[in-house]
Amino acid sequence: MCAKYLCKTLSPNVLKKILASIFVLGVFSSSIASDQVFARVVSKNADWRTPLVEGEHKLQSKELSAAESAFRQALANVKNDSKSTPEDLALCMQSLAYALYMQDNFEDVLPLQKKALKVMEKAYGKESGKVVGPFILLGALFEDEGEYKNAVKYYQKAVNITLKVDGQNSLTYGDYLHRLGRATFKNGYPIAAENLYYEALQAVMKQSALPSGDLLEQHLSDYIDLLSKSENRGKILSSYFQKELLKDRTSSIERLASSSGSRWNKEVSVRIANGASSSSSSSSSSETVGRALTPVNSTIVPDRPINDFVALESVNKQRVAFYERLIATDIDSLGAEHPSVARDLGGLASIYLAQRKFEEAKPLLSKALAIYEKVYSEDAAPVKRTRAILQLISEETSQPVQAKNLDLTYISNLPPISQSVKKLEIAYRLNDLAFANYCQGKIDRAEKIYSWAVASTASSAGEASMLAVASLIDYSRALRSGRHQQEADFMDDTAQALLRRNIAADASRFNP
Repeated sequence: MCAKYLCKTLSPNVLKKILASIFVLGVFSSSIASDQVFARVVSKNADWRTPLVEGEHKLQSKELSAAESAFRQALANVKNDSKSTPEDLALCMQSLAYALYMQDNFEDVLPLQKKALKVMEKAYGKESGKVVGPFILLGALFEDEGEYKNAVKYYQKAVNITLKVDGQNSLTYGDYLHRLGRATFKNGYPIAAENLYYEALQAVMKQSALPSGDLLEQHLSDYIDLLSKSENRGKILSSYFQKELLKDRTSSIERLASSSGSRWNKEVSVRIANGASSSSSSSSSSETVGRALTPVNSTIVPDRPINDFVALESVNKQRVAFYERLIATDIDSLGAEHPSVARDLGGLASIYLAQRKFEEAKPLLSKALAIYEKVYSEDAAPVKRTRAILQLISEETSQPVQAKNLDLTYISNLPPISQSVKKLEIAYRLNDLAFANYCQGKIDRAEKIYSWAVASTASSAGEASMLAVASLIDYSRALRSGRHQQEADFMDDTAQALLRRNIAADASRFNP
């Protein structure tokens, strides 16, 4: 994010913190309160601190000319204070530069910034971590003014020093690499910028904790933007994750983000999609998706939370009795071969499916299918729907016991991610970025980013959600392209196991 954007969108108090941290501590982090900075300098000389604080207050009230005058006074006073430090002098220079910048006075801002840099370099050396802050802000100033070549120069110096001081796994190193990559891209070197973005992403993703997800979201957005504008668009492929997004409703997923609640079975939807929409008795796609994302318990009894197993069993018995009476009534009044009887048989089967009582559900669905086949054509939605459910029941009951235990073991094979990465917004961007790399043939990068994407998706949408399953399928494709056949098979098997595990909820949503 460039300096002018920060200046015009953030509050003066927040910007005060950012500037203080950059130019006094040499670390770009707004989490350091400016009050701490002023507490440090108060003992030096109150004469220059007083106008400095006054200038800050004027900035908050947007009295920019008054703020400028106060900061000029502070700068004059600090120069005459024998006890002031180079950091104190740089702070006053930067505060005045900030006030000028807010008034779009770039010509006077740049000399002040360069003077502040010289003060810090003279006092602490050109390779000191304390000069990184001035380099970063100078880079931001040039970037904001469209002078990308100069921006690259200053960002590069900041990156080099940070690498020596903090190492390649630090968050500040990742942040500065991102800035360097952005300026490099704007300067007309997309390949070099892409490499910088990837290196920056690795540094950020290695953090055990992030101040927030904002920095990562911005980085991913810039990275995706670069790839989307690249001349090498790659193959025209499709992503299972992107397809799943077209089906799922974000609001429903977010309600279930803390559990493995999204229960969408792609096998069912694919097999009946062609005919379901043509049936007058079928629900709209949005209603169907909504039911697919509803927890099993509230599918059984709408709008009634059930946390007690005994209570659940009691309700199930009531539902079974209700459908049994309904079936008997329909047979008496309409005949045993009427579609309403088949519909009611499916409703009763759905209760058994939700309890994973497949042996009880299967004969009911078989009877319903026989009725539908006599009444409708082969391509009718009720016929295709019932056949699909019966096929899935057959696949589920024929699977070896050990295959069903695969469910969530894939989590342990994924890299650890910080709490800030466990957000749907991050998951979306990581999946998109991984897919873009895969389409362009950057398989190694796609594999690595997909591993983060799956971890983020599983943590935010649910470990057994269809979004997680879709991300797993895309990940396995990348692994297979990278000739990691064993890992790819494991992820594929896991995805299929998760699909089968959710068969009850998914199948029941297609019945009354």
